[in-house]
Amino acid sequence: MWHENFFDELEKRSIPFKKIGSRGFDLIQLDTYPLVVHLVDLKSSLFYVAEDFIRLQEAHQEEGIYLVHLWEDVWYTRAAQVMARISSILGLNKKIHGRQCTIVTISQQEANVFLDQHHLQFSVKAKYRFGLMKSGQLVAVALFSGGRPMPRISASYLSYELVRFASISGYTVSGGFTKLLRHFSLSYHPDDIMSYADRDWSLGNAYARSGFNLVEATAAIPMWVDPVSFTRYFVHRLPNTDASEFKPVFNTGNLKYKLYLNGC
Repeated sequence: MWHENFFDELEKRSIPFKKIGSRGFDLIQLDTYPLVVHLVDLKSSLFYVAEDFIRLQEAHQEEGIYLVHLWEDVWYTRAAQVMARISSILGLNKKIHGRQCTIVTISQQEANVFLDQHHLQFSVKAKYRFGLMKSGQLVAVALFSGGRPMPRISASYLSYELVRFASISGYTVSGGFTKLLRHFSLSYHPDDIMSYADRDWSLGNAYARSGFNLVEATAAIPMWVDPVSFTRYFVHRLPNTDASEFKPVFNTGNLKYKLYLNGC
């Protein structure tokens, strides 16, 4: 069972844990940190809705406990990235100082390779792509969209999206996030930069520390999973094949943040 695979990976990293199942939820307390991992089998969507998971997360948050939702299909497709994310949350990463890094422009292919290896959600296409290099190695990347006009605010107002940020697995690039944001801001003069934090895995703390404002919690999104490849599909992007065996899943939505740069 995939739960046992997850436990094995925790033990390999000497991360103590205990099962604290509650009200039918499979919860794992990681003893070295107020972190709980909710193990979600694909069949769970038959018994729960996204609001159940949100309430579970909020109840733990009120007690100062960080709870993340780990779905079965995510484990099967992104186990290495899951463990890297957990290690980062637990503060087990080694540190690289951002001031020791050089900002470089990277290609879409370079971004794809880096993010597919180090980001929990794979890569996406982006108009602007930057990385941090240290000793000839790419250690962090940030991807941004093109500017989106916002005429309801003003005729010249442009909003950009930070669509991905990731650092190399096993390392935290101290100050790297703000260094790349600052470089992008000085280069393209956005009126604001918006971004989304995956609510299954994030409380948005990194955004808040960097001056972003929480503006919205977006709705949960239903999806379908191929039980063989464990590929997720949005409802409007289902493949033109027999999807009758696909399993329904959902996420808990996103936290939408904005960094206002021109006094708005």
